[in-house]
Parts: sequence; C-alpha cells; structure tokens
Amino acid sequence: MLSIVVLACYLACAAWLASSVYRADENAARGRRIAGLALGTIAVVLHAVLLWQNVFAKPELAFTAAETASLIGWPTGIIALALTWLRPRFAGISSILMTVAGVVAATTVEGNAGYALEQQSWEIAAHIVLSTLAYALLTIAVALAVALALLDRRLRSRRPLGMLTILPSMEALESATFQALGAGFAVLTLALFSGFIFVRDLFAQHLIHKTVLSCLAWVVFAVLLFGRWRFGWRGRVARNWTLSGFALLGLAYFGSKIVLETILGRHWG
Repeated sequence: MLSIVVLACYLACAAWLASSVYRADENAARGRRIAGLALGTIAVVLHAVLLWQNVFAKPELAFTAAETASLIGWPTGIIALALTWLRPRFAGISSILMTVAGVVAATTVEGNAGYALEQQSWEIAAHIVLSTLAYALLTIAVALAVALALLDRRLRSRRPLGMLTILPSMEALESATFQALGAGFAVLTLALFSGFIFVRDLFAQHLIHKTVLSCLAWVVFAVLLFGRWRFGWRGRVARNWTLSGFALLGLAYFGSKIVLETILGRHWG
C-alpha cells in the first residue's frame, strides 16, 4: 500500500511541476511549482520510509534489481527537487524525473526474493552510496540529453514545440547535461575506486563482468568529457556517447545481475 501512495505523490508532483511551466502566468506558475515541490518532498520522505522498511530493515541486505532501481530513484527525486528549486525553468525536466522515480519506487515491495550480500561493512555501504549517487546523476544527464535531442529535432523541422515548451532553452539544457555528466563521472570514479579497494575478491564474488562493464562506461564518459573540453563536442556526438556510456553502466549492474541470479543461480557479494 505504501508503494502506491509514494507513486501517487510522485505523479502528483510531476503534474504540478509540468503545469508550472506550461501556459501559466508568473503567479500561477510559482504557486504550482511550490505545490509540486511540497508533494515531491512528501514523496521522497515516504520513499525513504519504503526503502527502510523493505530493504534496509531486513536482517540481511540483498539488493534485487527492483530494489536497486528504487534506491537509485530516491536520490534522483531529491536532485530533481533541488534542480526545480534552484532553476525553476527546469521544472518540466524534473517532472519527468519524478515520474521515473515514482515508477521505480512502486516496484519496492516487501518480500522480494534475492541473494544476501555476504560482505557487509561500512566500506561496502560507502561503495553502495557512491554507486547509487553516480547512477542518479548520470540518469539525470541522460534525461537532459534526450530532452535536448527532442528539442533540437523539433526546432530543425520548424514545427510548433507543443508540449516541448515545458523544456528550457537548448543552451541551458546542454550546459546542465554536461554539469550532470561531470558530477556523475566524478562520483563514478570514487565508486569504482572504492570497489577496487574494499571488495575482497572480484572473481570469487562473480563481480568481474560488472567491474569490466563499469570501467568501460567510465572510459566512455571520460572520452566524452575530454572531447567536450578539447574539441567542443556537442549535439548528436555528445548524445550518442552519453547514451552509450549509460547503456554500458546499465548492463554492468542490471544486465549482469539478472543473468547471474535468474539464469545462472549465482549472486554477488
């Protein structure tokens, strides 16, 4: 029941935030944005309670794919709220992110079966926190990159923007995309470093595939950021590199975990 309430709060927040930037005068937009932020705050608080009850309060941590998606969705929602508060014009993007956070929160149900982590310590907890934050920041970067691509395509075709009017300008979207990429890359670097330091045996714990794919994703993001700094990469080139890196990162955890647990009957940790 709580997961349904959380989903409803996230969706209500998304609706108010989207309406605050779509055909609303200044006073109405401000009121709708405040309502959305209030509902979003309730959503992330209830989401935290949901995660505590169904994930962290268990005798042993398991982190199924659904639990991990929900765990990533929580900081995504928090960052989306902060983005709206600091940059009201990004409320439309935040509404999409809040919808995603709500959908993954709804998958956090009690009784999910999973393999418990054998190695549990503050070091592993730090690694999990860093990994989760990196995923959240890079998820936001991908959402911004996709929004930028949609806006660019519509402008090039010289068609009316329609619902895309909820998006900020292309310059603002591009700048925010690379800011999110830079922050996500920095946190991902720390997450990988902590994994190499704190995880005892990558081969024995079936983590080698996850590690290799994560490192490949890191290389892709590193090349993208270098290309942006050195050659001014933007547009389709930047978008393709962003999506490629995110796809590798998704395979690193979700793909590898599903194959290990569902097909091979093994687990990490």
